[in-house]
Amino acid sequence: MTGASVRYRAFGKTDWNVSEIGFGGARIGGLLAQDGGRATSLRTLAAALDAGINFYDTADMYSQGESEILIGNAFRKARDKVLIATKGGYCIPAGKKIIQFVKPFAKPIIRALKIRRMPAASGIGGSIPQNFSPGYIRNAAEASLRRLRSDYIDLYQMHSPSREVLRSSQFEDTLGELGKLKSEGKIRQYGIALDSVHDAPHCFDLQGISSLQLPFGILDMEALDGVFEETSKRQLGIIARGCFAGGALKGSLTEADLQASEPKWERVLRLRRIAEKLGRSPIEIALQFSLREPRIGVNIIGMRTPAHLASNFQHYSSRPLSDEEFQKLLTDVSAVGV
Repeated sequence: MTGASVRYRAFGKTDWNVSEIGFGGARIGGLLAQDGGRATSLRTLAAALDAGINFYDTADMYSQGESEILIGNAFRKARDKVLIATKGGYCIPAGKKIIQFVKPFAKPIIRALKIRRMPAASGIGGSIPQNFSPGYIRNAAEASLRRLRSDYIDLYQMHSPSREVLRSSQFEDTLGELGKLKSEGKIRQYGIALDSVHDAPHCFDLQGISSLQLPFGILDMEALDGVFEETSKRQLGIIARGCFAGGALKGSLTEADLQASEPKWERVLRLRRIAEKLGRSPIEIALQFSLREPRIGVNIIGMRTPAHLASNFQHYSSRPLSDEEFQKLLTDVSAVGV
């Protein structure tokens, strides 16, 4: 690693101190995973813990449960040293459950054919059904516990509920069920992972929640318009995701690539020009931009290999943005329309 020392922050009204960068588990495991597969993922997770990262964010939907399995295996002998946050609410279609059984046979073929998965979108997508009923969520949480090989989940999050779900009476019953799971010791805290910051106001007064997970980054600054302030007033821990804009900040992407895949491509081009003048990479600037927001408890970053981890730490240990640089980014990048 780089020798960088991880800094820690308080997390809402809990007594947790969380590493200000957290491990995003959305891209570990899966049929189309490259870079060495399971063994590489386990090495990366171990290296992340050795480097001081103590917050690991996953979901039952990530790689059809394999992400949870990998995290559970990685920390089964160090469970008290990590905070594991997972999510429930999406239903795994029957066809995807079958994939779990054929993975060991299919992976060698996929690697030989050099088939790669497409970059992940910021959200999972509306085509996958959801179920936030109390009974379904209890079963989902208990299934996550088995995959994680743990007696408890530190933070259990409702995964992308719609505004209609958040406002429904059934969701109140579900929160009551989460309270029961907490009293039983199966989860320590529970929260909501949102697709849009505009749904945050519908969560502020929900029963018993301890956290909100929100999209935020140099391309997605909307949470600065009062959402972070209101969330902090209620002492809710803030988990920020999307710092690197789902890969849109990669230098290898051409302008044509960006126009075809990123609605905010003009902001990316503006960021590149600013970064060039500052003599820094867009990815480095993006991470330092997110770290400047003190109300965020933890910034989730995807990491698949030890090399990715080392690269992220290089960006993390770089010079923080000056006040002048931060303000220039805040005004110049956000001024570019979508």
